[in-house]
Amino acid sequence: MELLPQPWSSLLRRLLYELARGEAIYDLPPHRMWRGAQRDLSLSLSGRRVSTPIGPAAGPHTQLSQNLVLGYLAGARIFELKTIQRNDTLRIARPCISARDLCYNVEWSQELRLPQSLQEYVKGWLLIHTLRRRLLLRPADVDFVFDASVGYDLAGITSDAVARFIDGLRDARPTIRALCEDLDPALRRALPDDIPHEVSNCVTLSTFHGCPPEEIERIVEHLFTRHAVDVVLKLNPTLLGHDEIAEILIAQHGYHDLVLHKPAFANDLNWSDALSLVERLRAAAKRTGRALSVKFSNTLVVENHRQILPASEPLLYLSGQPLHLLAITLAQRFAQATAGAVPISLSGGVDQQNCADVVACGIAPVTVCTDLLRAGGYGRLPKYLDGIEAALARQGVESVSALVQKNGGLLAALSAYAPKVLADARYGAAKNAKGPRRVDSELRLFDCLSCDKCVAVCPNDANFPFTTDPVRPLSTIDLVIGDDGTLRNEPGPSFALTEAHQIAHFADACNACGNCDVFCPESGGPHQVKPRFFSQTSYDASAPHDGFLLTEDGLRGRFSGVEYRLTLHSDRHVLSDGQIEVALDPRQGSVLQAQALPNAQRGHRLPLWRYHAMRALHHGVRSGSNPVSAPFLPLGSG
Repeated sequence: MELLPQPWSSLLRRLLYELARGEAIYDLPPHRMWRGAQRDLSLSLSGRRVSTPIGPAAGPHTQLSQNLVLGYLAGARIFELKTIQRNDTLRIARPCISARDLCYNVEWSQELRLPQSLQEYVKGWLLIHTLRRRLLLRPADVDFVFDASVGYDLAGITSDAVARFIDGLRDARPTIRALCEDLDPALRRALPDDIPHEVSNCVTLSTFHGCPPEEIERIVEHLFTRHAVDVVLKLNPTLLGHDEIAEILIAQHGYHDLVLHKPAFANDLNWSDALSLVERLRAAAKRTGRALSVKFSNTLVVENHRQILPASEPLLYLSGQPLHLLAITLAQRFAQATAGAVPISLSGGVDQQNCADVVACGIAPVTVCTDLLRAGGYGRLPKYLDGIEAALARQGVESVSALVQKNGGLLAALSAYAPKVLADARYGAAKNAKGPRRVDSELRLFDCLSCDKCVAVCPNDANFPFTTDPVRPLSTIDLVIGDDGTLRNEPGPSFALTEAHQIAHFADACNACGNCDVFCPESGGPHQVKPRFFSQTSYDASAPHDGFLLTEDGLRGRFSGVEYRLTLHSDRHVLSDGQIEVALDPRQGSVLQAQALPNAQRGHRLPLWRYHAMRALHHGVRSGSNPVSAPFLPLGSG
């Protein structure tokens, strides 16, 4: 499944429309949005003020522009953009994420072409700057930063393609100008006049496994000198060594199903080399007037021996609760080894229960991925910020910096926190072995448990709710072309809608990661069973797969590979499958007239329940605000 970025005009139009209505924005309901803080949660990153110390890590929540908006609405103020690399034509196995208990993935780099990634990040930048002016938040609560993430070797990072990408974030004026020129004038006027053109002045370097220290050093120096950016060096959990990780994860915490990949330890940076490297890079940072910090940690590579994800993938990348054990252990040891002189950020097993503890150690920013893949999605983030504020209140302080100071600073706080983490049973296998509950029922096109879990757990807003009028069981007919070429009626299946609340799927925003299937209580997968809508481009390209396309005058759709066109007129609805055309009464749905078209095949059948399904889909999707209806929405209050 190929991701297709949504048109910039549709994203902005939808944002403005939903802001004017004061309801859900990009399907995040108001009660899941962050409403600001009463205390000072801010920090400074690369010379910029950030209103909160948390945000999404590089991954599925920072690849598309709508993801960035959703994170911002939920209180994220630091965005580690999804890691890019020179090779931007990756073929990633599907499904690529499993967060059923622990979290495994095989999706470790961007799925868009580099120019697309640049444009998505700039679109997100513009959308958030538009949003921050219109949310009812204090000025102290709106400041945010983007942190680029690049990998994975010197040749790639010094290539012209990656250089253009980084340059495009350092000075986004050409991209901003091109995006604005494509807008309707009314939409263009909705953009603030003073949007900064520098999208990012900091790069997180992810070298993953096997990159020697000399090459890492040259990469960082290149970023300092060629691009004049601050650098966050993301380090790998393999720094602890195979035996210690096995002791922590398997012997102490019971993760006996994990098979560590020994070659990763043999080829990766070791502890002493890492400390020497950081010391040299600190000197390089001082020499070039840039800032250096480190981040713990990358995911842990393990073997796919249980085929948790497709068997074609021999290796998986582990995150979630086990990674917190390793990341915090590394952070504590590194802080001690460097006397707390190097700033540390962290990603790995962060959730609403431990985020405040991590922030209180003086670690910042704190980024998260796995927990946002669980029920509630982005809407889990406000609880993180509530927890930080509660920690400030308990300690009787008014700012995060004062909290860290009261805890004794980075060294003392980490020295106290790390042993608690290693002793905490909630990071063990027994507490993380239970997956989401399933019920004994199968998903269908319409009607389900309407729990909306699939909406929240999709990072891309690919699943969305819509409303239909309930339909009592309705008898339908099939129109069949007889041997003599005339039409006859035969009894068809009944059609009914028992629920007003329905779920649909926007295929363009779906990369078939599989996360919605993991958390759906019913079997089948929302991204596969629920009505799948496409844009014009993707609808044509997806043939003969089933799905729908919303049009100005109706709906196109494929059922079992057969194409249907529903055209809506005030006095009649016309449905055609290219062989039979039928006109129906819009009020009753009864047949007004029907005819076999030229060259129609004998025995061909048109089931009229499909008319009722398409009619319900058109009305429900077109009358709401969602990724499909976005191009048709009025401009609202702009």
